Amino acid sequence: MEPTRTLEEYRQLASRCLRCSLCKFIPQVAIKSQEFSTICPSIDRYNFHNYSGGGRLITALCILSNKLQFSPDVVDVVYKCTECGGCDVSCKYLNTLEPLEVIQALREKAVETGAGPMLVHKVYIQKVQEVHNPYGEKHGQRFAWLPDDVKLSENAPVAYFVGCTSAYRRKEIAIATARVLQAAGVRFTILGEDEFCCGSPVLRVGDKKAFTDIARHNIQAIQQRGIKQVIMSCAGCFSTFCVEYKRVANYKFKVFHTSQYFARLLKEKKLIPKIAIPKIVTYHDPCHLGRCGEPYKRWRGITLKILTVIKLTIPPKHLRRGQHGVYQPPRDVIRQVPGLKLVEMERNQGYAYCCGAGGGVKSAFPDFALFTSKNRVKEAKRTGAEILVSACPFCATNLQDAIREEGNTLQYHDISEILLKSLQGGA
Repeated sequence: MEPTRTLEEYRQLASRCLRCSLCKFIPQVAIKSQEFSTICPSIDRYNFHNYSGGGRLITALCILSNKLQFSPDVVDVVYKCTECGGCDVSCKYLNTLEPLEVIQALREKAVETGAGPMLVHKVYIQKVQEVHNPYGEKHGQRFAWLPDDVKLSENAPVAYFVGCTSAYRRKEIAIATARVLQAAGVRFTILGEDEFCCGSPVLRVGDKKAFTDIARHNIQAIQQRGIKQVIMSCAGCFSTFCVEYKRVANYKFKVFHTSQYFARLLKEKKLIPKIAIPKIVTYHDPCHLGRCGEPYKRWRGITLKILTVIKLTIPPKHLRRGQHGVYQPPRDVIRQVPGLKLVEMERNQGYAYCCGAGGGVKSAFPDFALFTSKNRVKEAKRTGAEILVSACPFCATNLQDAIREEGNTLQYHDISEILLKSLQGGA
């Protein structure tokens, strides 16, 4: 179990920000054009340094130094961030700072002081506590999407953790996932009413206490059933289980995103796509499946100043540079579907641009969320692709909102839908 993070622990780290603005762009070696060179949706939208990763480090330092209080303007800066981790990866390309960790701790501090979260966040946190989903839907209807042709195995060692968005808003993803698993002969179950929201929407806006209670419930519900493997469609659920739950408690079961599980089933020939889909596709890397899906290792040590801008960490600090997220499995799945031609966007894998929905932004600042998704759809369209594929129901909602808003001809499909279509045919 990881130790609890506090903003105070990051005081020294925040003071070492060089104000270099690397957090605003993908690393220079990866830039292919000026148009798609930025990484931070917040600075793109608000164009003021405070709304960047480095700007929020300075904000955190000022609050720790009692030079700044959580005024409405400061709270606005703190929450107009999708927590996509783009600044974190870009900063670590040359430095050893952890902007994303500081931003999260800053939000937790805002909640502790009563300044945060935003009112709309408080509303959905209450819904999560009362009916176990942020949409306020009836908990008993969480699995109403389950089609009659899918047969569950009650005591199976594999569980499909559906997640709130797939269960209530993007049911097509849940249905496709269940049917692909069944087509492969996988014996799986669901948690039923024991499945609560993973807690990601609650944690991202800083309510650590409410999140901890949720995490403990879900971990206990899974382990009491003797489940060995948990599969999930949602990138947010995935990173929450893989990274954040480990800060709460140790658990023994293994966690897989559907793209990882499907890729393995394809490799083992348990799934054989036969129906060709002659289309050009591009793939959007969800932030919480890619760079934020990389395991986090807490570092405890000392930092020695060698030169003004050169520091040495003892013992060597493990840097979460986004290189070990889930990038290849979804691409492997796409390449196994006959007829599909994969073309990459300029910003991809660890440097992928956010869809704009995360960090509480979709609910509190829908205009900002749509601004970000429009930028991403523009980049996808520029590849010449006919279909935009991704692997997260939250990304699915925001990217499709942008496609509709723009009257774009681009189609959107989740990785599970595109695979099922090649297995069964039809739309």
